[in-house]
Amino acid sequence: MSTVASVLSKLEKADEAEPELADRYLSALDTELSNAVRAYYSRHWLQQPPPSFLHPDSESLWQIDQSLKTLEEFEKEKNDPILRGPVDLLRSELRAAENYLRRRDHTIAWVGDIGVGKTTALSYAVGMLVGDGRSGKRPAFPVGAGRVTVCETAIRVAPTFGVLVDTVDEEEVVKITRDMVSGLAPGAAGVGVSAEIARLLRNMARMKISTAMVNDELTTTDPVVELLTGGLSIDEVTDRMIVAMALADRTERQVILPEGSDDGLAWVSRLVADINAGLEPRFGVPKRITVLMPSKNLNADGQVLSVVDTRGVEGITQRPDLTLYNEERRTLVVLCTKFADAPNATVQRHLREAVEGDFDAIERHRRCILVLPRGEEALEVPGFDGPVTSREEGYALRKGEVNQALANADLPVPPVHFFDARNDDADKIWAKLRGQIARMRASYGQRGAIAAQGVKNLIENVDDVRALEARREIEQEIFRLLKEVEPIAENVRPAYLNLIEQMSVGHHSSIAASVYRRGGWDNFQFAHILGNGVRIDANLRSQTNAARIEHRLMDFESKYSDMDEVVQNVQALRARLGDGRQDFLTSARTIGRDAYGELLAREGELWTESAERYGLGPGYKNDLARIWRNWFENSADAHHTASEVTERVQEAWRTCVLEPLYRATQTEGSF
Repeated sequence: MSTVASVLSKLEKADEAEPELADRYLSALDTELSNAVRAYYSRHWLQQPPPSFLHPDSESLWQIDQSLKTLEEFEKEKNDPILRGPVDLLRSELRAAENYLRRRDHTIAWVGDIGVGKTTALSYAVGMLVGDGRSGKRPAFPVGAGRVTVCETAIRVAPTFGVLVDTVDEEEVVKITRDMVSGLAPGAAGVGVSAEIARLLRNMARMKISTAMVNDELTTTDPVVELLTGGLSIDEVTDRMIVAMALADRTERQVILPEGSDDGLAWVSRLVADINAGLEPRFGVPKRITVLMPSKNLNADGQVLSVVDTRGVEGITQRPDLTLYNEERRTLVVLCTKFADAPNATVQRHLREAVEGDFDAIERHRRCILVLPRGEEALEVPGFDGPVTSREEGYALRKGEVNQALANADLPVPPVHFFDARNDDADKIWAKLRGQIARMRASYGQRGAIAAQGVKNLIENVDDVRALEARREIEQEIFRLLKEVEPIAENVRPAYLNLIEQMSVGHHSSIAASVYRRGGWDNFQFAHILGNGVRIDANLRSQTNAARIEHRLMDFESKYSDMDEVVQNVQALRARLGDGRQDFLTSARTIGRDAYGELLAREGELWTESAERYGLGPGYKNDLARIWRNWFENSADAHHTASEVTERVQEAWRTCVLEPLYRATQTEGSF
């Protein structure tokens, strides 16, 4: 390189280098790899900056980039309005694939019942383990038999250790503190709060329950109860707790590992445990805790992964946080279940709701089931010729049973993985999860490859009269068909039926908490559940119409199977139909959530009647369901809102599904 050793050493330690200096270095090496790197960075990319040589999909992105460049040049040269539809469609497909593949980040959301063991399994899988002086290692996160973690916890890759905390605002802290106090008042009909939240609030206010042995009997002293029985009102006790919490001093949002610290995991473990328990005076009530840490498993295969330990499921799975993960196209949802009851009721409910809401997660490889064996469970599975001889054999037999159970329930069968936190190799489960992320990405790589081939076929056959006539016929047929399928069916399944069903599976305390807060409790948000009901109804209303479009496009593929350009365009139209339908169903959910949210915010008597029923004996959920069913069936305001939602869903069908399809096939004019 004609330089000195110090320059070379500095270059090799840097993350980036000037192009000229890097080229000199690679030329001096003159190896197969260095020459491949030089060749890669000599390419002329349309997108800037180009992806790294180490990007896992660099060649797919190069193919897409060159196809976009070719398409741009072709469009300038031809400027043919007849080709506007297919050109725009191919460009849109290439951009969709490029935008997805260019990013390397993905989220893996672990979902499961309270106490299923997902936090323990996640900790072992990620390698968040610390020494406890007895058994050698334990999870760095607070774990137990359930009711331990107070909020969602995430793990992100970073050069060093740190903790970020999103906290609940002060107004919300006051509300949940009052909920806790009201649940302890003499003769209380208050909703109370979960055990883990109560523990956190007591620690923050330094009002913990104390115990002592008196004459061989365990006695407890509760300072909150003593204040209430001493004559203070619920509001007065709440005020005392809030003052004791010193919320004005709890303003910290992030902490990075101090320099010179030896054990980053031990530091993170102590800090997260204290924040989760309300013992860290710098932080308020956490809404989400994000741990930053180095990790080879989260930063391998060119992927940059984040892991989310969601709050434990308690009956209902139609929560806003879980719905967002279900809909997010860069997220792999891991459904956790115990070994003995896999696939448990929560997993099956999750899959059932995905079918009813027509989520595309299974087809896009964004779901898997993670079975969590404990102890010798895998070795106790009965084999065909006696006891199994290995954990792997036990896993294989149990996997077959899981798949059969899902098939018998008429549910989709996603990949099923097994992970025994204390006996299995964490690298193996991460290899499987990263492999599923790779399949998620590969579907977009294939989508880009199909569009790139479509560009090639379009250019090579531009003067083919048959192809031109085929496009015209498709345009005319699609126009006629879209007019026919524009009106979707009237309401098939009223949205409130979903609310009634969720009341039957939701926990009574969560329902009561939400009623007390006029539908605003995270574990049972009335407006969100009604929005999901609108999505389910929208799916049922539009299924026949969507199927007609899909079948007509399949007919085109068959009719023009010998014309690659036409087939590629029709495949792109089918992909557009799938995306548009998902956008429509998401829009329907949002429409329903907002409309019913506004309606319920005005219905004071309904909330009052519902709140008064709590604490009056058995049958609470049945009575509440009756109250709400009667209101939805007889309220003029509810009928008016339902009609408005129906009209807005119809408009969403037109704008999300029909208009994009028509624009993709037209040569001129507008829808």
